[in-house]
Amino acid sequence: MENINNLPNQEGRNIVVTGANSGLGYETTLALARKGAKVILACRSMDKANRTNGCC
Repeated sequence: MENINNLPNQEGRNIVVTGANSGLGYETTLALARKGAKVILACRSMDKANRTNGCC
């Protein structure tokens, strides 16, 4: 996908994103949540997960 704005509506979908606390995983999580998905953040530790500040 060339542009995240082309991502279709994701409402009603449950998506697990690994490495969601930083980098590409974090940006993917934000984009999916903005499009209406319920996103589950899979991180290596609770400490790292908590650093996302409840982004979604």
